[in-house]
Amino acid sequence: MLTFNVYDRVFFVRGERYGTAFSLDVDGRQYLISARHVVGGESVRELKLFINKQWIDFPTTVVGVGRGEIDITVLAPSQRLSEDIELEPSLALMLGQDVYFAGFPMKMHANAGELMYGRPMPFVKKGTLSAGWDPDDHVKRLYVDAINNEGFSGGPLVFQEHITGKLKVAAVVSKYKTEDEPVLDKDGEETGMTVKYNTGFLVAYSIKHALDLIKINPIGLPVATDA
Repeated sequence: MLTFNVYDRVFFVRGERYGTAFSLDVDGRQYLISARHVVGGESVRELKLFINKQWIDFPTTVVGVGRGEIDITVLAPSQRLSEDIELEPSLALMLGQDVYFAGFPMKMHANAGELMYGRPMPFVKKGTLSAGWDPDDHVKRLYVDAINNEGFSGGPLVFQEHITGKLKVAAVVSKYKTEDEPVLDKDGEETGMTVKYNTGFLVAYSIKHALDLIKINPIGLPVATDA
């Protein structure tokens, strides 16, 4: 079950592709986080948000981009996206526990009316954290036993922390693992052609990669209200 502190931070976006993004407050500044293949890399040419049933231009500044396979881009929004409803990053999760991801698969969304201030309500799926990263590998990725769909990319992977019971962000959804399966003819013989299929493993990259980018270039929109 997801609570409003997650819903209020998830956005239907259109950059290089249609997908999902989410806001996160770090050290009194707000950032917009998504997958690099959704919003773009070092030069985000154009980003649009879906609000009041239409696409609107939303200027941003690139904070940082994941290198290599790390499919993350962090942006500084031009205006505040979410209210002071806490959603913290955390890696205090364990193998085998439930995790959730929210987004807009295949451009689908639900009309939330005034609840989401004109924004659409994302779809939600649940999976099981199946594997973490190899400590000898510099890429921190998570594997989730769940059927991911195109459009969830860039959304938050969240979990309920056992100690506090709060929902927290562990990673950024990227893709699903695929395999090639041979195409057979009517007699059951291989044709030499293959087709890719979804193996049922979602791949996400640790929120720590996003936090590292923010630490290097902390230019998010100031949201702190305390002196």
